Amino acid sequence: MGLRELTAVCALIGLDACATGPTPGQDHANEPIHALLSADVMMFVSFDTNGDLAVSQDELTAGIAREFNRADTNHDGKLEPIEFQNWANAVLGGQQMGPYRLDFDRNVDNIITREEFDHEIRARFNDYDTDGNGVLTRNEFVRVVGRARPAPRVIESPASGDGRGQGRGEGPGG
Repeated sequence: MGLRELTAVCALIGLDACATGPTPGQDHANEPIHALLSADVMMFVSFDTNGDLAVSQDELTAGIAREFNRADTNHDGKLEPIEFQNWANAVLGGQQMGPYRLDFDRNVDNIITREEFDHEIRARFNDYDTDGNGVLTRNEFVRVVGRARPAPRVIESPASGDGRGQGRGEGPGG
């Protein structure tokens, strides 16, 4: 089984786990929290150089420079597709995980400039910065996945006549 197939199987298992909702009457307080971490979170965590469990603007700027230099293996100031692929494999855990090359190369010229790289990383940082304070904390890295809602309560329809209910959520066209 290749990496793509393994990734697809893991995604399906994750979706199945997220899709299973509580049974009626179940206490929600003891349910596990379903959450996702994006591949770019691994990179952002590495930006925390002072170990305070937060990424400041200074750490962001230094981290972006460090990662661009790591990716730009021929040191020509731009990332070609193979350089980005190698960097994504090492830093993001694989190129199938995202962010993807075209997230950075918005003009699709097969070159990612330092400015394009900086712009995309900062945009992702801002996406995670849910409180808008310019600092990423660990709780901002976690995306809680919505739990499946329990099935709606079936409302008996007097028109059904058979007592089995063809009300909302049941039967054809339900």
